[in-house]
Amino acid sequence: MMAIDVVMQWLHLLGAAVLVGGAVYARLGVLPALAEVGPEARAQALGTLAARIRPVAFTAVGALLLSGLWNLVTNFSGKPPAYHLALGLKLLLALHVMATVFLLAVPPGANPARDARRPRLLAGLAVSGVLILLLSAFLRRGF
Repeated sequence: MMAIDVVMQWLHLLGAAVLVGGAVYARLGVLPALAEVGPEARAQALGTLAARIRPVAFTAVGALLLSGLWNLVTNFSGKPPAYHLALGLKLLLALHVMATVFLLAVPPGANPARDARRPRLLAGLAVSGVLILLLSAFLRRGF
């Protein structure tokens, strides 16, 4: 295995850990804590959180795209159909996660309907992220 392969795998794992771990923490830790404050303070805290997390989330998405494309190009050929099926499911879930990150990156207050859906969006992102990690383990160990 070449050094670039190792670096790309680390980059992919780091991006996934940051993105999925952040989503799980935000949904299970931050949002329940903010439920105890008033709506004005909650909106202000969510706005501050979104502004601080946005560059980290976008960097993690960029790292996942770069390293995922590298892994796809270098490891795609010679795999059985079941591998391609699992990879397709993983990529569809990854698109869902990335779209949700971009939806959540919009500061609160711009769209009240989306603000009401933030907890559900974060929960969906966390569940999809965990499913991606499970599929990744299957792809790595199963083939």
